[in-house]
Amino acid sequence: MATAISDTMTEQRYSVSESFLSGEHGKTRYWASQPQHGLPVVFIHGYAAMIDHWRRIIRPVAREHTFYALDLYGFGQSARPRGTPTRERWAKQVADFIREVVGGPAVIVGHSMGGVVAVEVARRYPELTRGLVLVNSSGMQVSERPPSQFDMMMMSAIGAPLLGEAVAGLFTNPLSVDWSVRQGLLSAYHHKERVTDELVETFSAPLRRYGAASYLAVSRNFQGLIIDAKAGEITAPSLLIWGAEDRSIPPSDAEAIKGRVLPQAELAILPSTGHCPFDETPELFCDALLPWLGRL
Repeated sequence: MATAISDTMTEQRYSVSESFLSGEHGKTRYWASQPQHGLPVVFIHGYAAMIDHWRRIIRPVAREHTFYALDLYGFGQSARPRGTPTRERWAKQVADFIREVVGGPAVIVGHSMGGVVAVEVARRYPELTRGLVLVNSSGMQVSERPPSQFDMMMMSAIGAPLLGEAVAGLFTNPLSVDWSVRQGLLSAYHHKERVTDELVETFSAPLRRYGAASYLAVSRNFQGLIIDAKAGEITAPSLLIWGAEDRSIPPSDAEAIKGRVLPQAELAILPSTGHCPFDETPELFCDALLPWLGRL
C-alpha cells in the first residue's frame, strides 16, 4: 500500500507505505512515511486498535517528522501468536522493529495499553528510545482504582475455560460485532460524532476476520499489563498527553505516572477530549506533540 499525502501549504507530497516485517512470533504489519526527515516517531496503538486509528494525525506528523506505526501482535493485521500476551513480548516486537526498520533510536508514542508497551521499551531498551510520549496510558488502574468485587467476578468469568470464550463470542458474533464495537467506542469518546461508520468498520474488520481469541487472551492478562517502572529507571525526555474528559483512565492517572515513574515528564491536559485525543481533537493533540518534538 502506498498513499500519497499532499500538503497544499508547502506543495510537498508525502507517501505512507504498508509493509510486513518477519519476526520471532510471525509478521508485523507497519506503516512508514516518506521522505524520511526530522525525528523518527513510532506510534503504538491501544487495546483492540490498530495502525489505522492514527489516521487523523499522519499528515501533520509526516510534514515535520518520519511517521512509523505498527500493529502489535494479536491486533490489526499482525500475527496472532500462541501463549500469553505480555508487555515484555510486545516491547521486544517494538524494539526489533526499531532496529530493523527505523535503524536507530526513535521517539516512542504509546496510547492506552500501548503506553504500557512504550514504557517497557524505554525501560528495557534505553538505547533505542530518543523520547517517550504516553497518551491516556493505561497501567495505573490497579494501583489507583483497585478492582471491585464486580470487576473481580467479571475477570474470573473471562478467565474461566469455555465461559470466557462464550462471553467473548457474544460480543464478536457476526450479527452483533458492529453494535458491540460501536458501544465500546462511544464509551471511550467524549466527541460521540467522531464514532463514524468508517471507524466502527475499521475496528470490526479484524474481529470478523480473526475472531476474538487474541483479544480474550489480553483481557485474561489484564492485571499483568501494568506500568512496572520506578522513578529514575527511564531518563528519556517524556511527555504525557491526556484527554480531560477520559472517564475510564482519568487525568489523575497521568499525575500518578508523573509522580511515580516519569518525574521529568511534561504534562498536557487537552480540554473537551476523551480517551483518544489524536482522533477526537487531532489539532489539540498535534499542538501538544509537535512543539515538544521540535524541542528534542
